[in-house]
Amino acid sequence: MSAKYLVGFIAVAGLAVAGLDYYQKAKASGDGLSASDYIAAFTGGPEDEPASVDSTPEAQEPQAAEPPGKLVCKTVGNTKRCRSEG
Repeated sequence: MSAKYLVGFIAVAGLAVAGLDYYQKAKASGDGLSASDYIAAFTGGPEDEPASVDSTPEAQEPQAAEPPGKLVCKTVGNTKRCRSEG
């Protein structure tokens, strides 16, 4: 396979993936999606940035761990089936 066929294959595959992604995002938006809105989703902006989270251990409150329920297991034939109670 020569290099130009490989480059052509990659270009066609990339266009197909981009087209499917555009179609899915346009369908999910409901009212349509313009090409500039689609491109803006990749360039990023203030609305795309995740909220700042303080990751220091002191700032995080310990989560109240709920005690797990009792695990009951039965052997049925050659299989073991377990379910929780509580």
